Amino acid sequence: MTFYNAAQPINILNTYTPYSVVEFLVKMPTGRMMKKGSLRVSGYLKVEKTNPLGVTTQIDGTEGIFFNQFTGIHSLFLNTNTTINNRTVESLQHYPRYVAMQSQHDGTPETMITSSAHASELKGCLNNRLLVGNDATKGISFSFKPHICINKTASDLPQSKFQEIKVMWQLGSAVDALYIAGGLPNPATISALSYELTDLQLSWMEAPEDKSLVSQPTAMNSVFNMVQTITGLNNNIQINSATAFDSLSMSFLHQSSKNNLYKDALLCEYVCDISRVEFLVNGQDAPLTYAILPPCYQDIALNYNNSLSTSGSVIWKTTVAEKNSIMNRFLSENGCFGVGVLFKTAINEKLQVALTLSDNISDANNPSANPIDCFIYINGYLTL
Repeated sequence: MTFYNAAQPINILNTYTPYSVVEFLVKMPTGRMMKKGSLRVSGYLKVEKTNPLGVTTQIDGTEGIFFNQFTGIHSLFLNTNTTINNRTVESLQHYPRYVAMQSQHDGTPETMITSSAHASELKGCLNNRLLVGNDATKGISFSFKPHICINKTASDLPQSKFQEIKVMWQLGSAVDALYIAGGLPNPATISALSYELTDLQLSWMEAPEDKSLVSQPTAMNSVFNMVQTITGLNNNIQINSATAFDSLSMSFLHQSSKNNLYKDALLCEYVCDISRVEFLVNGQDAPLTYAILPPCYQDIALNYNNSLSTSGSVIWKTTVAEKNSIMNRFLSENGCFGVGVLFKTAINEKLQVALTLSDNISDANNPSANPIDCFIYINGYLTL
């Protein structure tokens, strides 16, 4: 027997706008357990534009306003924090970028358009039409499966053990989540974008509690994030995680692409002229026992793809692994690029990534002139 349950935000409001905090409290009835991977967030989205005269109106679909096709509605949910029984178990910054990386591992642009699972999350290269919505007051409805630890567990979650679960989101700005395709027109017709979320709720499925799960440890997949900046040709990226971890994934964005209405701030930008990549643990050649040397991009793509293979839809068993965007050269060079590695589980180890760019790199791509932000995600595990 299966039951449906849902919760509205603790700080319930008529509308939620950029930088709002949304917090959900999950309390299951006695004798129930949450089915693993069943959490979903749903609501309505309305996107508005402001012209140079300061007049704000709802978009009509002709402006070329998009979400990143691999992120969809996740783009608005910038940071997330999860607590269980008043203990913080995951605090993930730059959450939308992680979703983009995971979606690129799980599928292709064609998958984003043709899969009903992605359509409800407003993914795909046609989401500019979806953003218009079919309700003049509320906009477009959405429902997405959050990539957070409480939704990526090895077993169901019994109420006797998980009496109180809180999930908090901080919404991001419109300029970080949305972009206008086609370049800056002259004269400009849009000076700013904004959005409103309404009728937000968190839902999940329940079943009668299995008492045997109360005494057993519950493993959940968690992600830790940090950001470093690349400003030269020789870069040593240092990472340390207090939880057990088994993979590292990184994506990149030039700082010149940030805070620009006409640039997609969630692109995983291609880094030109990489001449060497080396992964070291505690100063030793591990987990990859050799340095990646030219021609290196195929090996980089393979290891990056493997680094994303133990999380997200792989855990939910919804991924289709025959094709993806990371192993496609054209897509990798146009917004689906990253560096990563999969290795044996470690804890409290010092991980170093040595990333070297060629001396022949052009001035336009040289990070000393155009710094590159490196978004680092460490995939780990918690046991409660």
